[in-house]
Amino acid sequence: MIPMGLFDFFKRGRGYEVRSLKFCEVGKTGRRESMPENRLYNNARYVMPVARIVSHVDRKVKMTMRIAAPDGKKYAYDFEVALSPYGDRLVDLPRWGSEGRDRFTTPGIWKFGLFDEKDKLLVETSLIVVPAEELWEEQGWIRVESDFQFCDIGSEDEAPDDWGRTCFVEPRYIAMRCRYASLSSVEREVAYTVEITHESAGRVGRFEHTVTLDPRGGWLQMCGWGSDSGTSYLPGRYTYMLCYDGRQIGSGSFEVAKSPRQRGWIEPLALVLYFYNNDEEMKHWAAFDCGMGLLDGGVAKQLPFAQGYKYLVAGFQWRSLEGGHSLKLTFKFYLDGKFVYSCTREQMTHELDPQGLFYEDFEISGVLRHEGSNGVDRPLPAGRYKVELYLETDELHEHFVMQRVLDVK
Repeated sequence: MIPMGLFDFFKRGRGYEVRSLKFCEVGKTGRRESMPENRLYNNARYVMPVARIVSHVDRKVKMTMRIAAPDGKKYAYDFEVALSPYGDRLVDLPRWGSEGRDRFTTPGIWKFGLFDEKDKLLVETSLIVVPAEELWEEQGWIRVESDFQFCDIGSEDEAPDDWGRTCFVEPRYIAMRCRYASLSSVEREVAYTVEITHESAGRVGRFEHTVTLDPRGGWLQMCGWGSDSGTSYLPGRYTYMLCYDGRQIGSGSFEVAKSPRQRGWIEPLALVLYFYNNDEEMKHWAAFDCGMGLLDGGVAKQLPFAQGYKYLVAGFQWRSLEGGHSLKLTFKFYLDGKFVYSCTREQMTHELDPQGLFYEDFEISGVLRHEGSNGVDRPLPAGRYKVELYLETDELHEHFVMQRVLDVK
C-alpha cells in the first residue's frame, strides 16, 4: 500500500479544511467593532463569521451558512470564498444582520453551521448572544465624550464655577466633570470609584460617588476630594481615573504647582561664584556686572576663573513673590568635596514692582579666604569649588535652593 500524504488527502477531498469558527461585530462598512469571539450582544448590527482555514487549492468555492436562532427561527445565506494555497489562517466570511440591529435581538445560543457546495458540514459552532444591558453595565452605563475638566472648590459642598484649569496651587478640593452619553434608556443611579494618583508618591486619594444618570446624557460631575487645609495635594502631576466595578472608563490629568509659601516666598534666578584680589575688583563686579544687570532685568552669569585669586564670594539673585517675609540665606562652600566655609545673610522680601528700580534682589555671601601661617592671605588653591544655598523662612527649615560648581585650574 502506498502511503498517502496530507496533500494527496486534500486532492482527493475538497482541498481545504475549516477548523474553527468565531464571530465579530462589524459596521456598515465591514470594519470590525470587536475581536473574534463566541459571545456578542443583542444590539449587534452585523455579525461576521471568521473561519480558520487550511487550503491547498487556488479557486473560488461555494459555501452556505445556516443559522438557528434560540426561538427556533432558521436563516441561511450562500456566498463564495476565494481560496489559495496557504497554511493555517483566518478568513473573514460575509456578514449577516441588519443596519437596524433587529436580527440578533433574541438572547440565547445561536447555532451556526458552515456547509460546502455539496451541502456537507464543514464546521458547527455556537454564538452566545447576551442582552446589551450587560455590555452597558460593563462600560459603566456611559460613554465619556469629552476631556476631563477640573476645578478647585473651597469646600466639599461649594458649587464649582471655574472649570477647565489644568494647574492648581495649594488646592483644597479638586472636583471633576465630563460630558457623557448615557447607555441606559431610563434614569439610573450609578456608583463610580475615583482614584487620584501622584506621579511619584503613588495613589493619594480614593473615594466612591453615586450620581443619577440622565438617559439624554449631559455633564457627569464628581464631588471634590481634598481637605480644608489645602495639604492633600503635593506639588507634581496627578492622574485622575474614573472607574466602575474595577474597570477604568476614563482618565485625565492635572498639575499642582508649588505655592509662594512652599517656594520660600522667592523665585531663585542665579547663583554665581566670583574670585577677586582686592576691594576695587569686588566693587566693580557688584556695581557693574551685577547691578547693571539687575537694572536691565537680566540674570547674573557665571564667569570663568583661573588660579591666582585670594578671595571668593557667592552672589545669589532672586525675585520676591510676596512682600513682608523674612529670609535667612545660608551659603555653604566646598573645595574638592570638603566643607570649608559657611555664612548666613538675612533679608526681607518686598512687593513685586516691575516698574521699580530693581526688579530682582541680589545678596552677596561672606568672603572665603586662604590665610597662611603668618596671617597673610594667600591665593586660593586650584580645585573644584562648589557653593550650596539654603533658605529658611517661618514655614521652611534649611530648604535647599540651588548650587553652583566651578573648576579652577
